[in-house]
Amino acid sequence: MGRSFLDLKSIIDTRRRGVPDVLFFLTVFLLAGIGIAMSYSASAVFSLKTHGDSFFILKKQLLWFGIGFIFLILFQEIDYRHYRRYSKLFLLVSFVLLILLLIPGFAHVVKGSARWLRIGGIGFQPSEFVKIFMVIYMAKVFSQDMGEAANPLMQLLIPMVMLGLVFILILLQPDFGTAVDLLIVCVTILFLSGFSMIYIMTLFILSVPAFYLLVYQVEYRRARILAYFDPWQDRYGSGYHLIQSFIAFKMGGLVGVGLGYGTQKISRLPEPHNDFIFAVIAEETGLFGTVAVILIFTFFFWRGIKIAIGASDDFGRLLAIGLTLNIVVQAYINIGVVTGALPTTGIPLPFISYGGSSLVSSMICAGILLNISRYREVVSADLKLDESAITQSNHFV
Repeated sequence: MGRSFLDLKSIIDTRRRGVPDVLFFLTVFLLAGIGIAMSYSASAVFSLKTHGDSFFILKKQLLWFGIGFIFLILFQEIDYRHYRRYSKLFLLVSFVLLILLLIPGFAHVVKGSARWLRIGGIGFQPSEFVKIFMVIYMAKVFSQDMGEAANPLMQLLIPMVMLGLVFILILLQPDFGTAVDLLIVCVTILFLSGFSMIYIMTLFILSVPAFYLLVYQVEYRRARILAYFDPWQDRYGSGYHLIQSFIAFKMGGLVGVGLGYGTQKISRLPEPHNDFIFAVIAEETGLFGTVAVILIFTFFFWRGIKIAIGASDDFGRLLAIGLTLNIVVQAYINIGVVTGALPTTGIPLPFISYGGSSLVSSMICAGILLNISRYREVVSADLKLDESAITQSNHFV
């Protein structure tokens, strides 16, 4: 009869708790600082015309930053392993929040999109937090040993069905940009988990017809794709956003017109302090400013991956990768849209665009990543104990 061994790492915490990643922490604050400065610059005229106070948007962004900072400190202290235990609860909460948006009377509709819920007079965008919940769920599912699953195919299908349902619910708001962002992040977690490529490629092939129906067969999305190839064909309709963004980049040139001196944000550039704030950065700080922002997000990505590589377990690694991509993929999609590299879709620039939900959720992601960076495995080798030795020792007790 073979001897059975007990994995002591499953019952003993062999990690050492240290200080968080300081460079990552500073990068988060640098991005948030740029966001506060640019939110004011992009919104001062709008705030004065709409609210009679040029500091109105700035005050709200500072408030959300303060709340986000509290959450960052809080989540930096909570051991990330606790989230694994509640992953199914997070999934349930995701479904409840997204379904509430489809029920008349619950959702707060803005410009035809039902993306916001109001609780006690405070509005928030559930999908920003659902992305975090889904990353936790996917990291938990795909960090399991294959031996823990009765059927590897079911281990793949069940989370993919859950992801598909969440994707459709976000799409129904409609919020195509966030839905695609979530899909990219979760599929990347699946790919990096080491799952069989045969299953992944089969899943990809089966999803192609669905994407065709969901994207090209929907009129306004098809119009945006056509505007992506030739925005001047409908310069006052579907191509308007992109053309105004191009003008902002042209006016900014190499060094920009100066912080606060941009003119495209005044009645020309749609959503200058939200989705198209990168165009304001381009006009006022020029090529140097836009490249600097891209490099900072790239540095954020590098530090996030470094945290993932140094994580003490597979769940921590996949969670760190997912949360890092949650920020960086969204940032690159936003930059791609504003520069015309991607079709137009509404998605904020993390840490920089005005908006409480986006900023707070980004700070929560950063807080969890900082917590993961605090733990390092002290014992590299597997700790095994012969269960027969435990039985023999019990005889002497």
